[in-house]
Amino acid sequence: MNVAILAIGNEVLSGKTINTNSAFIAKQVEQLGGKVTHQQVVPDLEDEIVRGLEIAYTYADLVITIGGLGPTVDDLSREGVAKYFKTELVYDDEIYEGICEYFRRSNREIPNNNHRQAYKFKEGLVLPNNNGTAPGLFLKQDNKSVFLLPGPPAELELMFSESVRPYFIDQIKERKISNSYRLCGIGESYAEEMILHLYGRYPHLNIAPYCAPDKVDYIVSTVDAYEEDLRAFDEEFKDIMKDYYIGDQNTDLATEIVRLLKEKQLKIATAESCSGGLLSSTLVNVSGASSVFLEGIVTYSYESKLNRLNIDVNRLMEFGAVSEEIAHDMAFNLEKLTGADITVGVTGIAGPGGGSELKPVGLVYIAINVCGQIFLKSYIFNGNREKIRQRTVAEALYWLHHYIKAL
Repeated sequence: MNVAILAIGNEVLSGKTINTNSAFIAKQVEQLGGKVTHQQVVPDLEDEIVRGLEIAYTYADLVITIGGLGPTVDDLSREGVAKYFKTELVYDDEIYEGICEYFRRSNREIPNNNHRQAYKFKEGLVLPNNNGTAPGLFLKQDNKSVFLLPGPPAELELMFSESVRPYFIDQIKERKISNSYRLCGIGESYAEEMILHLYGRYPHLNIAPYCAPDKVDYIVSTVDAYEEDLRAFDEEFKDIMKDYYIGDQNTDLATEIVRLLKEKQLKIATAESCSGGLLSSTLVNVSGASSVFLEGIVTYSYESKLNRLNIDVNRLMEFGAVSEEIAHDMAFNLEKLTGADITVGVTGIAGPGGGSELKPVGLVYIAINVCGQIFLKSYIFNGNREKIRQRTVAEALYWLHHYIKAL
């Protein structure tokens, strides 16, 4: 089933309201076995709604509209859809009584303009709104169907679950199945190279990558007739990506690190310079981190590295604060100071200034001390100050997970 999503509203078109509803609907439709083939946003104008429907039905037989069902004069979704289908809107006393009851339950006076919400299509269905006043509507005519859903997310999501979802389950006969995978420590292009041959081997699977600065997600879907293919792909993909796979798309790397530390009864401490505490903050954002996280130190200056971490002044002068040697000493000395089983030292140049030909902006050293064995990583990251810090933490988390899991 091909589905188009038509969001209606000046506030969405102008960016004043972020359109999370379309993302929610698209995700739900795909999970139910439908296919979203088109999305668009139109202003609160009747003719623009009609034009939006004309375009939407060139891509799909079912359109889901969002918004424009309120009581104000610019809520014109009913009128626009009625005009497109050349059907009549009729007033319904039962709908209005439901609206009145909604206001009575909250001890509020009923505004006169809420009468506008009591109109329905003469031949259509009314969808109850158990979270608000605006009922949804459904109309099917000439092999074209449309759902009209309200704009407030709490209302839309409940209405979708109660009224739209059952329609999809009834109409879509082939069950859609999927697996998701989260990869860390690898970029999208490298990941694609490693699995490129799988696209041809599994033609009945839809393999979709989604890239972010700190991870690459894959969502692989098909219908239940190809469940064996999905199972075979799952085994092959995980074997190829064993060094980068951390779980499904909902897996959080910091949460996994805290879980592993608890499981192995290990303690961790961090010493950061260029990342400015972002690594420790990411770890302590995980609920229960207090049982494994001992201390996080931000040693941003030379003086701090000398006084807080007891870095040897001669080594600091010889190699400089941004060096493999000082990253090593930060992690090594932190173990002696805290007694932690895992310690991390991070130093680098986040920019935009401070770089040189020998040590450019984006140069970062990460040292990870795992029960007395120190692993050193060096990088030159591109981007602005914020991106460099984020990439630094992403790499530190990846390697922490990698080494802790191997213990």
